[in-house]
Amino acid sequence: MKKLFSFIFAFFVLVGICSANGQKMNIDYESKRNLYGDFVIIPMDNTVTVTDGCITIAPKSEDVTYTISGYFNGQIVNKTKNTVLKLKNVFIENNKGEAAIYGFAKTEISTSRGTENYIISTGSSDLKNAAIQCKKNLEMGGSGTAYVVGEVYHGVKGDDVKFKGSGVYYIQGTESGSTVNCHSFIAEKEKSFKLYMLNSKNGIKADNTIMIESGNFYSYNNGTAFKTDTLADNPAEKHGIYISNGSIRVHKNEKVFDTEEKFCKVRPKVIEE
Repeated sequence: MKKLFSFIFAFFVLVGICSANGQKMNIDYESKRNLYGDFVIIPMDNTVTVTDGCITIAPKSEDVTYTISGYFNGQIVNKTKNTVLKLKNVFIENNKGEAAIYGFAKTEISTSRGTENYIISTGSSDLKNAAIQCKKNLEMGGSGTAYVVGEVYHGVKGDDVKFKGSGVYYIQGTESGSTVNCHSFIAEKEKSFKLYMLNSKNGIKADNTIMIESGNFYSYNNGTAFKTDTLADNPAEKHGIYISNGSIRVHKNEKVFDTEEKFCKVRPKVIEE
């Protein structure tokens, strides 16, 4: 099984590289489904409700971690603040135009070391849904690998979105959406994660600010790599892009930064690939 997952990882690294040349991150859903076993969630207790196509997690207290693995077709919903969903070789897809993972409350997605995880949203909707979507704040962490494909509109969407940890993320939205769409984007200090932003209108699109203090960012084949609203869009809020550390690599983007000119402070050198 370990060799099998290593093969999948190598395959998608190759696909990620191909995406830099303008190709989509295509996933052979049929063959990949068969590589993942039955869906398991731990703990499986009275805080977890299973209905047709939906698993609802609602612990009575905050800061509870649920480890999930295997294949599931439908939607996983979190209703309690600071719940952690630990992904351990999971393939979750929703083909109804909805999010595969949806948080009504602040949610953390954490990938386990040495695992490959797939979060896929397909279908159609009048709403600008994402594969991973949170009504409140969203954190993406851990040390594994996640492939997030939002074929409805966005890849990842939340209020304030924070990236941390040492994991690798391949995220793709649509030509109308963003890989990450949020009010504010934050990358913590001294983190080594890699974020591949692929084939979307925008890489990171924030209404307010983009604040990056570490991490490795790869923007391939997007309209704009890093974008915020401006005073013309919303004069009541501050807007800006502040990148003090980390690395930025881009390929085939129409534009790298788009924000209020005097509030674009970028220290790392942007490397064109």
